[in-house]
Amino acid sequence: MTTSAFYLDRLRTLLGDPLEDDHPFSFATAVKADLDGDSLDLQATALVESGFIRQIIPAHWKTGGELVDLEAVLEMARLLAGRNPSLMPRLMYSIGAITVLDLAGTEAQRKTLSDWLLAGHSVALAVNEPGIRSDLINNQTKAERQGDWYVINGRKWLVGQAEKARALMVMAKTGAGGPAAFSLFLIDRQPQWESTLPHPRAELSGMRGIDVADVDIDVACVNVANRVGGEGEGIELVFRAESVIKLLSIGAMLGPCESALRLTYGEIAKQANGGHPHQHFLLAGAYADYRIMDSVAKAAARFASFRPQHFPVAAAVAKQIAQEFSSRIFTSLMAALGARSVLAEEPVSAILQKLRRDGEVAQYMDINPQVNLGMLANQLPSLTKRRAKLEPGLADALFAQLQAELSPSSPCPAMVLAKVPMLNRAGEPLTDLLPGLADRFSKLTSEHDRAVVDALQEAETRFAALEEGMTELLALRQGERPEAVNAGAQFARLYAVSCCTLSALAEGGDDLLPFMLQRLLAGDRYAFSGEDRFYQAAWHSLAEAMGAGEDVYGDERRHAAV
Repeated sequence: MTTSAFYLDRLRTLLGDPLEDDHPFSFATAVKADLDGDSLDLQATALVESGFIRQIIPAHWKTGGELVDLEAVLEMARLLAGRNPSLMPRLMYSIGAITVLDLAGTEAQRKTLSDWLLAGHSVALAVNEPGIRSDLINNQTKAERQGDWYVINGRKWLVGQAEKARALMVMAKTGAGGPAAFSLFLIDRQPQWESTLPHPRAELSGMRGIDVADVDIDVACVNVANRVGGEGEGIELVFRAESVIKLLSIGAMLGPCESALRLTYGEIAKQANGGHPHQHFLLAGAYADYRIMDSVAKAAARFASFRPQHFPVAAAVAKQIAQEFSSRIFTSLMAALGARSVLAEEPVSAILQKLRRDGEVAQYMDINPQVNLGMLANQLPSLTKRRAKLEPGLADALFAQLQAELSPSSPCPAMVLAKVPMLNRAGEPLTDLLPGLADRFSKLTSEHDRAVVDALQEAETRFAALEEGMTELLALRQGERPEAVNAGAQFARLYAVSCCTLSALAEGGDDLLPFMLQRLLAGDRYAFSGEDRFYQAAWHSLAEAMGAGEDVYGDERRHAAV
């Protein structure tokens, strides 16, 4: 068993039974903390003492950390968020600063950061500013060089751990203009707290009580030794780190969806005759949507190790899929519960409402979803231009290689984040394989999988049309145009078609795959007539996954939870 797997078992034991009322990690405790605005200090201390922080510090730093790959980080985020999403930012916000130092930090900076984290402190990434809509080039915070020191002044917006963070990693302007005008600095707040005062906590619609606020930086002094990377490298480092940070918000959406599915399934399954067929349809669709999210997210995490050059696009797509499908999952689950879903004192509904609110906040934790789509759209013309026209032999080799890399039986190699680029300039292998994927799939499977072959052929047709449209966008070079952003969303779904198909093959087959592909390709779930052919199979898959033979969050325990 790997170190990460050993710790994940320990974490599951620590989190305990979510329906044990008095447990610090129960759903009841989470709902009460949400109502009270509790900062969850007790839970955070228990997690730190369990060794949680060691799991997010890179092992190769040799400073006491055990992080080797991002698959484990994604699973940790999912587990925490599945119990109480407010815990995830409290324990994992420092991964932004960790990633930046892994890319460009000195040994001394890494040692200092590790010591702070292992002592129970956190480090906040302070990049964005009020009113700039994630357009980092418009940052106004300035760092003026005075000998061996920089003097920094400005204001940062919605900084995670604004009150509690021992240090801030701040982006500030060091040049005249353009992308190379910004640098990153590590500010130790302990000797100059008055220079980095936080505003009152922001009141959020979800994840209530988490430490998020603006921070005023007033004559903060930073030695040149605490500049991270070279002058002018700030924006590039933030963009490269962003791909890792996106996995946290993805985990913070996956966890609530999984818990909500389990709770809602338990409610529906205990009804007379096991629930109405329409409820089965809604839950089966929600489960298929969850499996899509899960497949694309896991692939992105594995690409950080196997294909770092392709990781930026993988992370951007995974974020888009998680954002779109998590919203759809909660809409389906609330519809399945009917009017009960809006009753604040209905036990299961109260938990679902919190999980839904928290998941919606998670969509904005790292980057605005529309900005993420715009960034993805900006890369599409370049990807189209570099699209590999694979010879059959090379395509067959890539087909086999990707299946091996996506297989759960293949351990992830140690990731090397230094190989993660700012933008994907090496093509994109999953969509490179989409033309011809239907033929390859049909040769490996039985005639009973005709629905998958039909879906893959439809995806190939849509992908060809999308690429044709990319030629015009390449000439326009305007990635924020509405049609470009829409193209980014279409690309994400077609990428997911290829990803889910290859992942299913890597796992030896998946009966849910036809339903997953139909939901990816359907513009409207009620208008697509093919879905009813698959939902019964998906319902049985959900029942099996939820442990239908057991008391899945049984009636008395659900009502005791709130």
